[in-house]
Amino acid sequence: MRIALVSLLFCLAIPARAQEADTARSYALESIIVTADRSESMLSRSTGAVSVLTAGELRRLPGVARLGDALRHMPGFAMLNLDGQGFDPQATVRGFYGGGETEYVLVLLDGHPVNNMEMGLVNWSQIPLSAIESIEVVRGGASSLYGDAAVGGVLNVVTNRQAEKAAAQLSLSAGSFGTYLGEASAHATVRDRPFSAFASLLQTEGFREHAARKAGSMGASLGVLEGETYRVTLSGLGHWRQYDIPGPLTRDEAGMSRTQMSPFFRFDNVDERTMLLTLDGRGTLSESSVLRVSASSEWRSSDIVRTLPLAAAFADTKGREVSTTRFFVSAQLAMQGLAIDTDRLTFGAEGRFGALDNVYYNMLTGSAAEYAAYAGDWGEVSTSGQGDRQTMAGYAQYRLDPLPRLRITLGGRYDTINDSYTAAEGQKVSASHTAFSPKVGVNLAFIRSARHVGHVYANYLGIFKAATLDQLYDQRILPVPFPPYGITISNSELKPQRGTSYEMGLYHRAVMSSILAGELTLSVYQVDMTDELDFSFETFSYANIAASRHSGLESGLRLYIGDRATAHTNYTLQNVTYEEGANKGNFVKGIPRDYLNLGISASLTRDVAVGVVLHSTARIYLDDANTMPLDDYVTLDATLSYRWHPARSVIKLESLNLLNASYSSTGFPDPDSESGSGVVFLYPAAGRSVRLGVTVTL
Repeated sequence: MRIALVSLLFCLAIPARAQEADTARSYALESIIVTADRSESMLSRSTGAVSVLTAGELRRLPGVARLGDALRHMPGFAMLNLDGQGFDPQATVRGFYGGGETEYVLVLLDGHPVNNMEMGLVNWSQIPLSAIESIEVVRGGASSLYGDAAVGGVLNVVTNRQAEKAAAQLSLSAGSFGTYLGEASAHATVRDRPFSAFASLLQTEGFREHAARKAGSMGASLGVLEGETYRVTLSGLGHWRQYDIPGPLTRDEAGMSRTQMSPFFRFDNVDERTMLLTLDGRGTLSESSVLRVSASSEWRSSDIVRTLPLAAAFADTKGREVSTTRFFVSAQLAMQGLAIDTDRLTFGAEGRFGALDNVYYNMLTGSAAEYAAYAGDWGEVSTSGQGDRQTMAGYAQYRLDPLPRLRITLGGRYDTINDSYTAAEGQKVSASHTAFSPKVGVNLAFIRSARHVGHVYANYLGIFKAATLDQLYDQRILPVPFPPYGITISNSELKPQRGTSYEMGLYHRAVMSSILAGELTLSVYQVDMTDELDFSFETFSYANIAASRHSGLESGLRLYIGDRATAHTNYTLQNVTYEEGANKGNFVKGIPRDYLNLGISASLTRDVAVGVVLHSTARIYLDDANTMPLDDYVTLDATLSYRWHPARSVIKLESLNLLNASYSSTGFPDPDSESGSGVVFLYPAAGRSVRLGVTVTL
């Protein structure tokens, strides 16, 4: 909080020096973004909290080798991980955290959703850094434009589809724990049509036993039609990953060896394949109207072995085969100058249709001794079924600038979601839900000059999130020592969680001198949720929490010191409390209340650069009663790079967790709440590691 206040006072004091600044300083006071309004707009004029990371910034930041790594440098994001190396990151944004069971951030690839169908989770490894031109993040509810799941925020990965000239780049790196990563990208023209392609391959043994991982991606895009007023682009992405899961350790087990695997998780693994094909079209109908249409399809299949701890010394393991097919269609029209020259109306419709095939196989239920003697064979079919989800939605947003410094945004979206699931025995369960999500926002420029862009904004939002198909209908049977001796963790009676959000914020960008520029972002918010979804260890099923309140602060300060150095600090405060029930007033488990990110990157010479980033996470409770705090932790990453001009290459040496901190980023108490064992399960993180890589531009 002190950092945020000092940053605010610092930037508010800048205007006093505006006339002293060198007018020759070239610094982009405005950034053009797409995600916040689903059409081009200036970032500083947004009526919500928006952040952008460009490809150049991603290359300079220490410890960034994958998309999930980049999010740790975004204001408002606190990233936890289950695998210990960050390959399986869990995002907490504005106090929303799915605990690995669902995701509260909608992730888009060039505007197309990539969250999986049955759980809403994100495979962060399918989008390599080599494909990314920029990452745009809208924090806070965005249901008025994006509908279901856009509760914590929306993240849009923009790929480089329109390269100005032919180019190619190859990156290779190797590091601790037998980790190897190769990425390549290329841009060219094919019969005067823009073409881009990328590929990546990852392999690691993992820092723990039974933590090996392999993954690969290939993607391409081609401008199939292009004229003066229209453009049609075809793109595809193929991804495969296979990884083992070492599982959580009890606190005592972690104290003896942080690298061991849980004896209950020795067979857990995932083998997954995904194919995504999209067709995007954009046409200028007139000087004041633009039409966008798109269609995409996705095929995914997974073979999964997953263990659920039922008590400190007892667990259940089952195999699962799941395959999904999804289709997306959308159309959007944006028109300007309807009532006055500075207004814009954006409206559109979209449909999402998905089908799921699901089969569970019996494996083992028992103690650690029984797991030690088990060979890991899949048994007979336990349950099977088919599900589907159909979503139809229409949205509209009207943006009006009645005064040069004032922007008003009004919008809303209506969603209809129809779910159904049919078990192999013929029983069918279905549910339908509707939601209207309004938005009212205002943005006011308090200073605009050659050296300064300062805006304040406020908004009111309605948000919602429907339960996932797994939360509603998952048929996995868990053994219990009482009739009926087998239960499912799904709950077909789950209602969508709904909420209202109030937010105020600030954007301030300034050029302070010929060599110094900076930008400050600040937002404060309060979200009141009803029927919030969570997993209940008391009933061992998903349930609707009566009510919760999410409030907090997000601040970010970035300084640019000539062309030689950048520095940033991001502080995030997340307070999430239960508003009703036995735990009223307590903090919701698993949410880090304080997250701090500090970093600096500097060029020591023309060819040598260094960077250091500090991450601090504090005040996490692992239980609803707030009796089991997780230890606070701090990590430090550092990088040293050298630009070798004759080979057109950059050599980079990185050290992650340089201070060799011993920590766990998340965990949970004994699932058997009545045992009173006091056992806590933790996900230990890796200690110090190094990585050496080279990037060659052709």
